[in-house]
Amino acid sequence: MKKITLKVQKREVMGKKMRAEADTRIPAVVYGEVVSSQALWVDSVLFARAFSAAGTNTVVSLEVEGEKSPVNVLIFEFQTHPVSSKVTHIDFFAVNMKEEVETEIPLVFVGIAPAVKTLGGTLVKTMDQIEVRALPANLPHEITVDLSVLVTFDDHITVADLPLGENVHILVDKETMVALVAEPRSEEELAALDATVDADVSKIEGVADKVVEEKPESKESKK
Repeated sequence: MKKITLKVQKREVMGKKMRAEADTRIPAVVYGEVVSSQALWVDSVLFARAFSAAGTNTVVSLEVEGEKSPVNVLIFEFQTHPVSSKVTHIDFFAVNMKEEVETEIPLVFVGIAPAVKTLGGTLVKTMDQIEVRALPANLPHEITVDLSVLVTFDDHITVADLPLGENVHILVDKETMVALVAEPRSEEELAALDATVDADVSKIEGVADKVVEEKPESKESKK
């Protein structure tokens, strides 16, 4: 596993006083069973680099200024400003490297499905991440899904087909569908859909006409 490090500083100011210092630094907190909760400052540029490499499921070695030993953490959560999208607060969760954790790993779809390119089908993805359990050091950063195996409309990719190591336990049914290619609709099916839409529109128009016709009567009844 590639080691990802992030240097941080201890934070003593709290509440509104943080605003004066939160220009290029982000307030954060680290907590967990293996450490005492501690307030931190994180450089925004360094955090962006670490998050790009680690995401929320890869262990980061947090080097706290003044501390001898780094803390192994996951970037558990962070908040952003609703307008600027600037990160405004970070939660680091300290993990025990000897205990399994549960998290969601993103799926990265690669390649082109022949059933789409040559047969004109439509690619259907049923999930974009999967929940797993593993020791922190065994958590994959992402899981690659190769779409080139979808040659015909009968082909599909299930959770069981995902390239996961033996040390990673899947927490969903292995037969759960991940991706497939749906056949293009026939002219008959498209015609049937058009007819259904036309019928629904006619019903709506009929209801609208009825409401308009009844409206004057309702006014008279009030008089």
